[in-house]
Amino acid sequence: MLTVRIWCFLLLCSMLLTACVTINVYFPVKAAEKAADQIIDKVWGEKEEPTEDKPEPTEDKQEPTTPSPSESLTPKSSSLVYWLAYGFDIIIPPAYAEANLDISSSAIKSIHKRMRKRHGKLSQFYGNGAIGLTNDALIVLRNSSKVPLKKRRTVKNWVNAENKDRLNLYRQIARANGYPEWETNIRNTFAKRWIRRASRGWWYQNERGQWRQK
Repeated sequence: MLTVRIWCFLLLCSMLLTACVTINVYFPVKAAEKAADQIIDKVWGEKEEPTEDKPEPTEDKQEPTTPSPSESLTPKSSSLVYWLAYGFDIIIPPAYAEANLDISSSAIKSIHKRMRKRHGKLSQFYGNGAIGLTNDALIVLRNSSKVPLKKRRTVKNWVNAENKDRLNLYRQIARANGYPEWETNIRNTFAKRWIRRASRGWWYQNERGQWRQK
C-alpha cells in the first residue's frame, strides 16, 4: 500500500513539472496584442479603437468560473492528492490566467521614442499614399512619385531607419520577456495591429500582398 502511494506521489510530481514547462512556452496572444497597441499609441499618438472591434454591450451576467484543481478536491477524497493540488495552484498560476508582456525595458523605450519622433516626418507620406504598411510588420515606399524629387533619398533613409527599429523592437520585446523564440509571434501580432490601428486613407498590404486603402 505504501509503495502505491509513493508511485502516485512521484507521478503527480512529474505532472507538476510537465505543467510548468507547458505553461512557460505558451505565447499569450491577447497580451501581445495589448502590448502592441500600447506601443503603437506611443509611436502614432493614441487613437480610438475602431468601433467594429468593440464588443457589444451585454446584460449583467457573471462569467462562469472554472474551479482550480484544489477547489475541485476535498481533504476527504485523498489527503495526498488534495495537498499536491493545493501546492500546484500556489506554484503555478492557472493556465487560463492571461499573462502580460513586459515592454518597459530601456531598450524598448529608446526604440519607440525614436519611432515617435520619426513619425512626425513620415505621417504626411502615410497620408498621401507614398508609404504603405506591409503585411510583415514593416513599411515600404510604395509610390515614390508622391514624394518631391529632392526629398526622395531622405524619405528612403527614414523608411530604412524605421524598418530597422521595428525589427529591433520585436526582438527586444521577445528578449525582455525571456523568450527569444517569440520574436516571430510578436512580429506577426504587430503586423496585424499596425494595420488595424492605421488611419483612414492609409495604404496597407492584405494577407495576399495586395495593396488596399483603409
